[in-house]
Amino acid sequence: MGSWAVLIVSWAYLLGLLSTGIAGGEAWLPLIGSGWLLGGIVFGLVVPRLWRQGPTARQWVLAGMAGAIATLYCTWRQPRPSVDDISRFAPAAGQSAEVHVVGQVEQMPQTTRSQKGKFLVSAYSLRQAADAAMPSKPSQVVSGKLYVTAPLKPSQQLYPGQFVELKGQLYLPQPAEASDDFDFGAYLAKQGCFAGLSVRWITDRSTQPPPPWALWRLRQRLVAAQSRWLGESEGALVSAMTLGRRAVDLPYDLRDAFIAAGLAHTLAASGFHVSLVLGLVLGAVRSRPPKVQALIGLSALLVYVGLTGLQPSVMRAAVMGAGALAGLALERQVKPLGCLLLAVSLLLVWNPHWIWDVGFQLSVMATLGLIVTVPALAKRLDGLPSAIATVISVPLAACLWTLPLQLYYFGVLPSYSILLNIVVTPLIVLIATGGFISAMAAIVWPLLGSAIASTLYYPVRLLIALIDFFNQLPGHTFTVEHFSVLAVFLTYGLYGLIYLGLRLREQADSAAWGR
Repeated sequence: MGSWAVLIVSWAYLLGLLSTGIAGGEAWLPLIGSGWLLGGIVFGLVVPRLWRQGPTARQWVLAGMAGAIATLYCTWRQPRPSVDDISRFAPAAGQSAEVHVVGQVEQMPQTTRSQKGKFLVSAYSLRQAADAAMPSKPSQVVSGKLYVTAPLKPSQQLYPGQFVELKGQLYLPQPAEASDDFDFGAYLAKQGCFAGLSVRWITDRSTQPPPPWALWRLRQRLVAAQSRWLGESEGALVSAMTLGRRAVDLPYDLRDAFIAAGLAHTLAASGFHVSLVLGLVLGAVRSRPPKVQALIGLSALLVYVGLTGLQPSVMRAAVMGAGALAGLALERQVKPLGCLLLAVSLLLVWNPHWIWDVGFQLSVMATLGLIVTVPALAKRLDGLPSAIATVISVPLAACLWTLPLQLYYFGVLPSYSILLNIVVTPLIVLIATGGFISAMAAIVWPLLGSAIASTLYYPVRLLIALIDFFNQLPGHTFTVEHFSVLAVFLTYGLYGLIYLGLRLREQADSAAWGR
């Protein structure tokens, strides 16, 4: 398959997945899939006659088939409750029922805003509270996931893989009252969870002690080491800037402050963090042969992905990092734009619904912005020292390319976001680098990791102070209402036209210099 075929088939697959979100319901999906197939045939008949150096007719037809397959595949992979899913036994929305559930904890509990524990449980059996006095009556065998909220203290004693009995109120999440409201039920459904349980009592039902070695234990070891002498809040912040906030129970006041300031990306494990991991590891083994470097780098990458969890944004960065390591092992140069497209396509074949994950979308667009915009910005800042030009161009490019998505999903734009990103970038790099070094040390010797992390106290306090200062400035946020999907596509289309125009101008200038 030629380069044109790979390019347009990949784009058709991605656009086919996106089209499922604006279909207006599953009833329209067969029509949209047929439209993709028909469009590929029409383009195959018309475009090659007008653009002889472009894709062939067969390649256009393949692209149409890819778009049609994407719509069907995305629908097929849509999570749905099974016949014995525990949500089938819940009362109608807005009501609840007292039940006893036996299940297995799937993730480390985290804290809610109301100071409760929250976690997911795989349900195995269900008993109505009214039947608890009748031991002879068998429990109902069920399946599916439960979103559990429980008292904080007993929740903090739980761990992934533990069997527990939960007593509480079973309910169905209520749908959003307005189209603009956050739909918590839809958010849970994307994770294959269709019911919730408000727990008042937890009983350990495990027959085995906790495993001596597990990734969650290693994660706890790192977080504890970084919090020992830094303090709970500061240590949690360093851990979140190292592993991502989804892997760390970060206090909500810090989380909200970073989001309000436009620095939420620093708390999400993404390409920046993967680049730091690979940079530190490869720098430590640079005297080794390229294949050995690549193998060690890949091992570090797998450990980091395991520590952060299978988050879409970090998986995208990890696949691109693996591509770069493959290029290092083969001593071949990897094209960043092609590597990004390949990584996104592979991940969306694995899980097509990640295309609707906000973190994944922001990560992809930020990376695309860095690839296509930073070189042009750096060229126009060539009068400045290279380090300063990089500090300015990187956050500026990332902010510009994520701006449409921020306006669509959040409707709020931090007014000083770009300026603050430029100001704090050196601090973020320093803290994240120190966090990774302390984490690696804590794996071997926790006290050494704690000692290294303690040196980050003043940089962390300075970062928090700068964020608080910018958040208190007048007009620190700018609200945009009803930024539509069409506006998002038009904005990115404008970005693409500007990029193509600059590329054509560069090619024309190069041709003129060649003559």
